[in-house]
Amino acid sequence: MVEVIEQYTTPFVKNVMELPPSVIRKLWKQGKIKLIDVRTPEEYEDHHIPGSVLVPLDYLEYLKDLFENHEVGVICEHGNRARYATYGMPHLYKKKAYVMQGGIEYWMSMGYEVESGVDENGKLWRKLLKERL
Repeated sequence: MVEVIEQYTTPFVKNVMELPPSVIRKLWKQGKIKLIDVRTPEEYEDHHIPGSVLVPLDYLEYLKDLFENHEVGVICEHGNRARYATYGMPHLYKKKAYVMQGGIEYWMSMGYEVESGVDENGKLWRKLLKERL
């Protein structure tokens, strides 16, 4: 019998876990997590998960107030930047942060919803930066 590991965590970073897109989607649909997209604005415009909030990786620490008090699913294209944004910066999250394994590429391969274009969630980060300058 093969045991499937549904999540991965490390004892050194207790507030960060890796979960497959199916579990991230379930938590998101239940309203338990906020989706944070750490890709570039161009990638977000090309395709993103509806309702996800764009917070480019370069501005993540500066805009942490957008997500620090929420449980979040951190997403990128393949999972690498999301891993860096969580395991590399666990201090940004007061609650749980879930890395979506395989990124949006894996999400799309499972047939889950995506959309293109820039919505309000894709513009929010720029608006906040302008207000703070």
